[in-house]
Order: sequence, then structure tokens, then C-alpha cells
Amino acid sequence: MITRRAALAAGMVPLVLANASLAADAPVPPSLEALVRSPTTIGAALSPDGEQIAILREQREGDVRVAYVHLIRAADPKAPPRRVVVGDLDVYAIQWANNERLLISVVLKADEDYVPTGSFMGRKLNMSVRRLLSVGLGNEPPVMMFAAQKGYLRYNFDGGRVIDLLPDDPGHILMALYPPGSEALCLYRVDVLTGEGTQVDRGVSGTFHWMTQGGKPVLRWDSNNRGTAAMLYWRGPQDTAWKFVRRMILKTEWLKPDFEIVGASPTPGAFYVVTRGDTGQAAVLREFDMRTLTYGATVAERPGRDIEDALIDDQRRFVAASYVEDRLAYVFADPALASHFRGIEAFLGRKQNVGLVDISRDHNRLLIRASGPGMYSLYCLYDLAARKLSPLSLGKPWLTEGALATVEPMDVTTRDGTTIRAYLTVPRAAGPRPLVVMPHGGPEVRDGYDYDLYAQAFAAQGWLVLKPNFRGSGGYGRAFAQAGEGHWGDRMQEDVEDAVAQVLASGRADPKRVAICGASYGGYAALMGAVRRPELYRAAISIAGVSDLPEILEDERQDGLDSPIYQLWVRRIGDPKTDAARLAAASPRRRAAEIKAPVLLIHGLDDTVVAVAQSRMMAQALKGAGKSSELVTLRDAGHSGWEPEMELDVLKRCVAFLGKALA
Repeated sequence: MITRRAALAAGMVPLVLANASLAADAPVPPSLEALVRSPTTIGAALSPDGEQIAILREQREGDVRVAYVHLIRAADPKAPPRRVVVGDLDVYAIQWANNERLLISVVLKADEDYVPTGSFMGRKLNMSVRRLLSVGLGNEPPVMMFAAQKGYLRYNFDGGRVIDLLPDDPGHILMALYPPGSEALCLYRVDVLTGEGTQVDRGVSGTFHWMTQGGKPVLRWDSNNRGTAAMLYWRGPQDTAWKFVRRMILKTEWLKPDFEIVGASPTPGAFYVVTRGDTGQAAVLREFDMRTLTYGATVAERPGRDIEDALIDDQRRFVAASYVEDRLAYVFADPALASHFRGIEAFLGRKQNVGLVDISRDHNRLLIRASGPGMYSLYCLYDLAARKLSPLSLGKPWLTEGALATVEPMDVTTRDGTTIRAYLTVPRAAGPRPLVVMPHGGPEVRDGYDYDLYAQAFAAQGWLVLKPNFRGSGGYGRAFAQAGEGHWGDRMQEDVEDAVAQVLASGRADPKRVAICGASYGGYAALMGAVRRPELYRAAISIAGVSDLPEILEDERQDGLDSPIYQLWVRRIGDPKTDAARLAAASPRRRAAEIKAPVLLIHGLDDTVVAVAQSRMMAQALKGAGKSSELVTLRDAGHSGWEPEMELDVLKRCVAFLGKALA
């Protein structure tokens, strides 16, 4: 265990003191612009040999933007970093191709000219596209993958998809791309010095991904037309034909399947899979043999909590599996590494989520990303042999712990005696405060103790923010998730209401100034809250929310009544035939006349998860019932992941709308 005294003796930088110095000024809550402003640290990566850390950064001064990399020597992280300029580019990710070369992912937009090699010659692009640059450690010009091959990038929105870094072939990587004139995705072995690729495999119409073992493509995913489900195929190194493995639901931001492959195992034909299996309650990490279609031993589990993901090193060795209590936690393969992790958490005051980003091949150095309510992000290097933690780069240094709101985990006892977890974001203001209730999306995801843009934005206005993990949320095992199935509009809403009642009973919130705001399922919960509790909520905001359950189920029928995604939503929401009356009663659109609070509806026109028709129908129903409402549609916007300018516009609208109602 690393005590604070031992940490200082070992030469660690005292993070609490460093943060305190940043927050020495008066703790003024951040502006919306400061919260939404893009981070200066975009990402970080540890070289395979563990000797260097690459920090991808972006500097903006007015309209001038410069992306660059800071190269830090792991042996002396305090020494001035070496700067490698990338250029005036929108960068979003970084990784090492090998110990001498970096891979940087960029977005090129319609109004940008970019000449990484002679092959582009300043040609203007007609759309926003993703590309991959190979960058040396000097200041030589970067090389864009496939740019030297005529026509290869012309029809690819995403020309930067890396399938395998090929650690045993450091001069090459595997990438997926549509070649000229082909509707089938192909796999290429790409030279990281020249950017030229050689085809090694060809998919079929619908192929969107491969996974390798030992550098060989052995798994392939073929999607349905809507991108909601896929067929998984296996082809062993000695096989000539692909063999069907299973049909599966695809993971999204709002949907986590019961079978998810997270990496290849050292065992030939075996892969690490996060699964609940046939009878399991909580998701665990297991090996799954693609040759025999059987599960092996459980690799990692945490009773009562779902394993979310796993860190697998570049030699396919299992390092740790993640889950969430309040903060991010891990099950480690090596007990010694677990002890080091507990020391890091203690040193950071147990106020941060300590995320494992990467580990060196010899397992002596860890790259971590810390984040929490009081800090957007901080990348650190941890040296196991020296037991030394070195802070490297803050993501948003202008957001200081003293100015950001704190978060308090709380247990809520519901009306039927069940205990659920909730999180209360507390502004730096005294007295009973207005309360904004923020049910999460999904619904089978969960909230936790972490930095949250909307919670911090609302808290900066002096409002409490409540985020309950109602039944039906993810992360707590199958039984907790299933407790919400068939209970949209009743039990799940009751859990939210019971959490609100507990906060109001504490005297910390003003019962006359309560509003509700959510996105996706959370948008549905906000609308349904306004229906069920018109006397409680002074305003409701639905962002990309569902308003009519029979209609959303009808949308999901496009893949067929027997499709996995349709059957999933029938199980979660209800059967449109046998549950017709309940579904109608649980649809806010059909009960618009019962709403008293003003309603703000926000929806992206290009949303493929929840169609904008859901908000349009709700707006029409509210108008027909003579209710106060506003519908804002966003051009070139999907379900989430909006550009900072659009996110800022949405936040300003939400704050203005809530501010008027909660005044």
C-alpha cells in the first residue's frame, strides 16, 4: 500500500497540492463555455516497450488550431517533453504503431484542405471523414494511410479503422477499408512508413469488422441492414471457409449485449468474452472456444456487479476486468498489481475513477486516466518497480476542483423496500436549492461517481442534480435489470420518484422548484414524470426521448418479428398485442393532456436510435392539448456525440428553459 508519506518519500508529485494550487482563486462555478470547451489533452498512449508516453494535445488561439504530441520519457517524466507538431487538424485518438512511430486519428471536414502527402494535393473534401496518419518521432511530414493508392479513400467515410496493431510485425498494421468499386469491406496489411496496403481478406456485403488471433483474421462480423444485429463467423488459421458461430445484438452507447468479445486469448481458438451465459446473474469474463462453441473457466467476476470490459496486453495476456461500484474498479489477474492499484487510489484520495489505459509489455509501467466530479481527466504514469506515480497531463486544466460541484452517493429505499443507488451533485451554494432530476438513458446502463457535463452545468447554476439508478439499470446483474422489464411507466418511474422524495425529505431541495431532464430513455422518463407527477415538476426536458411505446416497437419491427433486437425490446417494454393497454397508458404522447409543466423537446434530425418522429408526435400532442411546449430539431445531429458548438447550444437552451421555470 502506498501511503501519502511513502509516496512523497518516493518522489511522487503531491496531486492534492497540485490541484489546490490550481484552485487557489475564489471557487467561481465554471461557465457553460468553459465546461463544453474541447479538452487540450485528447489522449495518451504508452509505447510497447514502456519507455515513452505520447500525449496528444491540441492548442487553440482564436481560429488557429495546432495539434501536437508531447513525447515523455518514462524514465524521467519530469524532464521537458519533446514536441512533435501534427498540424492544423481535428485529432481524436493516438496509439503506437511500434516504438518508433505513432498512429493519429483525425477528422477532415468539408471546408478543410490537407496535404499530408503529394497524393492529396489540396483536394477539398465533400464531407466529414475519418483518416489515419502515421507520424514519426521527428518533425517529418505525416503519412496518411492509403493516400498513395488512387481512389482508395474516395468513398470511405472511415478510412482509419485499425483492426490489429500486429505487435509481432511492427512495420505493419491491419486496417479495414472499402476498395474502389467494391461494396464489400476488405482487410489490408498496411505499411506504416508508406501508407500502402495489401489486401489479405475480403468480406461480403454487410461485413463491418474482423478480430484476429496471432495476427490472423479468425472472426468476422456481418451486420443486418439497420446495423442492430450481426452474424458472427469463425475461420481457423488452417480453415478455408467461414463457419457460423451465433447471431448477436450489437453493442451501442445505450445497449449492452449478453455476449461481447473483448479480446483474443493465448489459447488457440479461444477468446475473452463478457457474458451472463445461460444462467448467470451478473456478467462475468470467460473464455469461449470458437472451435467447439463452449465456455471455458471464468476468468474474472464480481458478485452482484456486471463485468464491463477487460484490459488485455499485446501478448493476449489478461491483466484486469473492470466493473463499477460507485467508482470504476477492477478484478486483477495479478494480486500484486491489485495492491499497487489500491495504493494509487489511496494516493488520489479515493475521489477519482482510476482507469487503466495501457500496460507495458513487461508489466512494469501503467498508463492511467483519472477522472471524477472534481476533475475532467488526468493522465498519469505509474512505475511498479519504483512505486512512483507521475502526473502527466490534465484534460481541462481550467476546470478546477474548487469550482466544480461535488457528488454524493446515496442509498434510496423505495416504496416496496428495495434499495437503489443514486448520486446527488451538490452546487457550491447554501440553503434549499432547486432540484433537477436526471434519469439516465438506456435504460440498461448506469450512472456512477464521475464527471458529468450536464450535471456540472446545472450545478453551476446553483441547482442540485439527482441521478438515480432505478430498477432496469445495468451494472448490478441480471435480476436488477430484469426488475425493470415490462415496467416502463410504473416501477421504474416510482424508483425515480422515491429518490426525489428522499432528497426533498432531507430539506436540501426546494420542493416548489423541481424539474426533470433526460436523454434517450431518460427523455422518456422525463416526459412520463411530467405525466405522473404534474404537481411535482415545474419543467420537463426530453432530449432524443421516446414518447410513444407502441410506435417505437413498430419501428423496431423492421428487422422482423424474430429479430434479436425486436425480441429484446418486446421483453424490455412489452408485447404490442398482449400489453396494448399498458403500453398506451405508459406513452406520454397519449397522456399529454395530463401534463402541467412546460416541456422542451430536443431531437437530432439524423437520429437512427430514436426517430425524430417521437418528439414531433409529442409536440403535436402537447399543442393539441393546449400545453406549453417547444420543439428544437438539430440539423446534422444523431442520437448523441454532438460537436461542441451544438452541445453548447443545447446546454444554453436547457439552462435558459430550466432557469425560467425554477426562478
